[in-house]
Amino acid sequence: MTPERTRAHIVQFDGLRGCAVILVLVEHFTFNEWIRGWSPGSVGVRGFFVLSGLLITGILLDDRDRYSAGAVARRFFRNRALRLLPPFGVAVVLAALAGVAGMRSDWLWHAAYLSNVQIYLAGQWTGAGHFWTLAVEQQFYVLWFPVVVLLPRRWLLPVVVALLVGAPLFRMAIVAGWSEFLNVLIPAQADALATGALIALLLRLARGREVLALLGRQGVMIVLGLAVVMLSAPLPFVKPALLVWVVQPTIVAAAVASLICAVLTGQGRLGWLASPALTGLGRISYGLYIFHYFVPQVLNLYVPAVAGLDAGPEKLLRVVVWAGLSVLLAVASWHLIEKPALRLKASHAGHSGRVPDRIAKHDEKPA
Repeated sequence: MTPERTRAHIVQFDGLRGCAVILVLVEHFTFNEWIRGWSPGSVGVRGFFVLSGLLITGILLDDRDRYSAGAVARRFFRNRALRLLPPFGVAVVLAALAGVAGMRSDWLWHAAYLSNVQIYLAGQWTGAGHFWTLAVEQQFYVLWFPVVVLLPRRWLLPVVVALLVGAPLFRMAIVAGWSEFLNVLIPAQADALATGALIALLLRLARGREVLALLGRQGVMIVLGLAVVMLSAPLPFVKPALLVWVVQPTIVAAAVASLICAVLTGQGRLGWLASPALTGLGRISYGLYIFHYFVPQVLNLYVPAVAGLDAGPEKLLRVVVWAGLSVLLAVASWHLIEKPALRLKASHAGHSGRVPDRIAKHDEKPA
């Protein structure tokens, strides 16, 4: 197990992304209170955050050792822009043209990656409410770059530990009566990102690898997985706020971290994460996440017959239509928008003459 492995293409990570995006779709498309009571979307989102923290921290640590700070900045932000901006920009434009999600009036919030701030200030979800996670990711890139690249290396672990402790304490404000929309701000999600960052750090420490092997043991995975299920299960009474906003998110991040550690250390029976169905969804997960939220809104506006499928088995047909169109849009985004942008990014890497092929190939998958 080496740090380079996190820079190579690990197919199980695609499967993990596939699982995460399925959980998000389940929450957004079922409109069943019992199913949504399990909070599948929040589990999926925190899975994305943990994986992103691992990959982004690994990229920055490796490039810090190779290039000057200026060169790292140019490479990192250029690559992030080429990977993320094209499909995001197309989604914003199409939503504005279609007249959905309040995009014509709110586009600047989203273009500035302040969707989460807008939601917090408004105290309600917007028509592009799912963009809050993209805003958290972009804010993480901007804030995490100086921490990893510019600060002394010895400061990184204390910062990571501070985030692991500080984020649950920040979410305690919700328990104390503050708005639950504090949860969409980056301080509330920093522990998930820091969990991934901690894995990246441990990968680069000799004794740290022993810790990863311990965390990735099958018994640990099973215990944490069962804990997530039990904490997420709907109850016949209102769950304690401490459980919902502090304990459950922390355990979810730990469970995802255990799964990632098992992948990195080759432990557990995780062949299912490499299944073609999951890895295929994982490959298009970024486009699927971006576009899916707008599909019901567009159909409700322009094809009201689909919106009318709201009784009994008809709801299942409606979900199939929504999911099918979302996948088609994601596939189109992958082939027509994302892959050409990735080829452009690869051409920049090739011109530098300094980027190993495995790094360029790895980043064809969304971090």
